[in-house]
Amino acid sequence: MIPALLLFLVLSCTDPVSGPVDGQAANHMNEQSGGDGEGGDDSDGGDDSDGSDDGDDSDGNENAPSQPAFQQRDVIINEIMVRQHETLSDPDFNAYAGWIELHNRESTPVDVSGWVVGFRPASYSTAVEYSVQDLRYHALPAETTIPEQGYLLLWASGQDHAGQAIHLDFVLPVEGGKVGLYGPEASGTPVVDTLSFRASDVAHDISLGRMDFGWGHRGFLVPMNEPTPGEANRLAPLTLIESHSLGISDPSGLGPDHTGRYLWSISDDSGGSIYKLDLQGNIVGELPVRGDDMEGIAQHPRNRSLYVVEERLRQIVQFDTLGNEIARYPVDVEVRNQNDGLEGITIDPATNRIFVVNEKNPRVLIELDVLRGSDRQEIRRTSMDFGAPEHVRGLDLSGLFYDEADGLLWLVSDEARAVFVLDRTGRPLAAFDAGQPDLEGIAIIRSRDRIYLVSDELHTLFVYEYPQPLIRLPSPN
Repeated sequence: MIPALLLFLVLSCTDPVSGPVDGQAANHMNEQSGGDGEGGDDSDGGDDSDGSDDGDDSDGNENAPSQPAFQQRDVIINEIMVRQHETLSDPDFNAYAGWIELHNRESTPVDVSGWVVGFRPASYSTAVEYSVQDLRYHALPAETTIPEQGYLLLWASGQDHAGQAIHLDFVLPVEGGKVGLYGPEASGTPVVDTLSFRASDVAHDISLGRMDFGWGHRGFLVPMNEPTPGEANRLAPLTLIESHSLGISDPSGLGPDHTGRYLWSISDDSGGSIYKLDLQGNIVGELPVRGDDMEGIAQHPRNRSLYVVEERLRQIVQFDTLGNEIARYPVDVEVRNQNDGLEGITIDPATNRIFVVNEKNPRVLIELDVLRGSDRQEIRRTSMDFGAPEHVRGLDLSGLFYDEADGLLWLVSDEARAVFVLDRTGRPLAAFDAGQPDLEGIAIIRSRDRIYLVSDELHTLFVYEYPQPLIRLPSPN
């Protein structure tokens, strides 16, 4: 009996983890052994690990069963809400928690049982660097399926509950971070999708959503004034009040005159003119400046000069109100295609800074100080890809306007048919659907609470109501 009892005790002590290993313990064990635990670095570039056993491991477990293969599916993190007061309450606790929306882009249902949803907080050094040890995660329960072209809402409530809805056992941090979607832990948790956000992107009842603007890309990330949980993402529409036909060949840029009672526009035809319009689009004056490829126009309200961008020449041209050329300022942007050049221009009269946008390749916002006598002094250059690769179609940069009253930039995109509100650094604060094709210029007259947009293709001036409230994201100090 004694030898048998000793044998029993020895066998009991040789396996210190005789039960299932929970997720946090497994993660810790992976870190101690040098494994990545959750698919390694989940940067937006993806992960080169497929979770399979390549047979090269020298751990003495050649006969151990291989990990199950994971089939990548077209499921994305489509929209997130970090904080809310009133948008949508969960059906289990009737509370206004944050949420993560997954979207199945396939034409068949996708079983996501066991898939892992998690986040990493932003590091102190940068909003896109993350520590593997800081991952917080939750495995989706069994029998969790997203219908074809459907949506799944996950509540980041910290409740770890599966009732009428799925509740994650963490909350999204207001400090920013990266939300991740991974395969099951048993498959090595390959990265399916990630989405990063910053503290400055967080405000109550405004979400971050991915938009493809009709070209099928997985999405440009934009703030959504009207969140769409469980539905296709869409921008809040601007309210169209009236439209006026323009007697201008290929009208392009748009800007208010110094009185706020008229508008300036241009023709981008070779040899084109500058036009002065009333607020119903009637031509009241013409300056035959014989432009090369004029795309944007702005008038300085103090010195009354007109500033025009020439797309193909990559130049800013200064005119007086009689059409006499005063000066030219080159803008240093890469020339990959002559027709992918400068499109919009606007002025901050308080600082004499000029802002210009380059249409695409690259899509950039450039702040310049050229009115102090120097040919070119670049202050800031900001990529305007909205989280998508530079080459992706669906978003170009067209018209630009600086609202001195709020210190905000307004940007219009021809391809997206959308209007974006930016801070001076180019950070998106809001986005709106304008609903019209080929929009090339934007002007705002705050005294009338009106937004004016010009369409090249339709030769039309569109007049919209100024949206209220405009934004809910905090502006920088």
